Order: sequence, then C-alpha cells, then structure tokens
Amino acid sequence: MRAAVIDVGSNSVRLLLMERMDSGGAVGERIVTVTGLRRGAGAGGRITDDALSRLDACLADYAMRIAAAGSPPVVAVGTAAVREAPNRTSVQAIARRRLGADLEVIDGRREAALSFAGARLVLPPSGGPCRMIDIGGGSTEVVAGDADGPRASVSLALGVNRQGDGITGDPPDPREVQAIADEARAMVGEATRGFGSAGPLVGVAGTVTTVAAVMRGGYDPAAIHGMRVGRDDVGAVLARLAGCGHAERARTPGLHPDRVNVIVPGLAILAGAMDALGDRELIVSERDILDGIALSLGG
Repeated sequence: MRAAVIDVGSNSVRLLLMERMDSGGAVGERIVTVTGLRRGAGAGGRITDDALSRLDACLADYAMRIAAAGSPPVVAVGTAAVREAPNRTSVQAIARRRLGADLEVIDGRREAALSFAGARLVLPPSGGPCRMIDIGGGSTEVVAGDADGPRASVSLALGVNRQGDGITGDPPDPREVQAIADEARAMVGEATRGFGSAGPLVGVAGTVTTVAAVMRGGYDPAAIHGMRVGRDDVGAVLARLAGCGHAERARTPGLHPDRVNVIVPGLAILAGAMDALGDRELIVSERDILDGIALSLGG
C-alpha cells in the first residue's frame, strides 16, 4: 500500500512517501526536517511556542508534498517530546490542521518495538538475535530480540536535546561531555542488566548515521547502511568534534548543518551506551521507526 508515514520526534520530523515495501524496507522518498521540538523544553517538558511554530511550518510543507504525491493515507506518530509535553494537545492540533490526520502519541515500549522492526532490516531475514540502540532527541531506546520481535526493551530519558541542554561552552567543557557519557553508561547499564549480549548491536537514527558519514567524509545512505562502526571510531569522532567550536565543527565533511549543535551530546550518549552494553562495534541501519510503522501497516 502507498502511505505517507510521519515521525514527529524530539529533534527531527521525518516523512516517508512510501510507494511499496520490499525485503529491504520501505521504498519511497524520505525527507528529514530538524525542528528541535524539545529544544528549550526544560525539565517540565513543555514545548515552547517557537518549537510549535517550527513544527507548524514543517508540517505545512509536508502537507504540500503529500498532496503532490497524490494524497496517500497519512499515518503520523509522536514520540518522547510529544508524550512528555503537558501541552501535547497543541502538537496534535497542529498535526490535525495541517495533515488532516490524527497524531498517535506512542509510548516508549511501542516506539522501541517499531524501531527494532525497522532496524532489523539491515540483517538477513533469517538472522538470529540482535540488540538495537536508537538515540533520539528526548529518549534512547535499547531493544534485544530476534526475527520474532523484541524480547526485552527499555526507553530511557537520554536524548541529544535533553542532555545537550547541559552543554554551555563553545567548544564544550570536557567535563560536561564526560558527564553525559557517564550518565548514559550508568543508565543503560542499569536498565539492560538482564538483556545479555547475544548477536550484533544495530544502531539507528541521526547520531549513528552521522558518525558513519563523518568517518566516510560524506553522507551516502546506500554506503552507510550496513556499515560497521567501532567503539574506538565513536571515541575518535567525539574527541574531534567536542574539541572545536561551532564554526569549525560546521565545516566537518559528513556533518549536516542541522546536527552541529547536537552531535556532541549524541556521540557522548552513544559512547557511554556502547560501554555499558559491552560492544566494541555496531552495525549502522538506515531503516528505523519509519520502516517499522510501514511494516505494521501490512504494506
């Protein structure tokens, strides 16, 4: 089936104009817009008026793209920033007005399961157990499972916007960066104590694809999908990007301008999480929650 699948995330909003499904995932145009929905939300999680305005502009653009594609059915979900926001109904009202569809606010367990279903597409269909990490703007999901689906999952309050709010310097204070890595190591270690270490670790979302792109010197989705990234690689890229200011970081090949402000906390979370999970390597997957949603449609 054709569909317009939208993921309203804490840092970015993504649109998949799905034409069909094949063995490698959803086929169709993919658009990403960084709205920073959780930026400035603070501990209470209230989404700011500026963030709502950015979301409104994004979804207005997506509505035009969907209409130009023939107005396929719209399926939209909201994740951590939306489910935690006391003013989440404002987000849902924007989605209804712009898209003519309801925004389903999913819980952390559902988010983890959908991301896992998409991430597994990087592995052979008959593949055995694996684990997945998905670092978002407001939460990080870690899942262990196999071809039959998740058998254990957690959704943690770790995100590039949430933890990134604690970085104040330019360049960042090394102690602040280390504090994020330490927090991630402790939180992931505690939450996944019973997960075991069976199978490879698959990584999805912007932090993971960005470290691969920086390693390659440019972003090429086809080349990055299935790429193996070592823990030492993550540490080297983190040291490089955390050691310079915004202007110099922005000139890094492979680093999208929209990720200049969030890549350091993202990599610190990834480094700490890999340490906690005991993995020296992860497999990058360009297939993620959008593909998981598409799979759930039976398309």
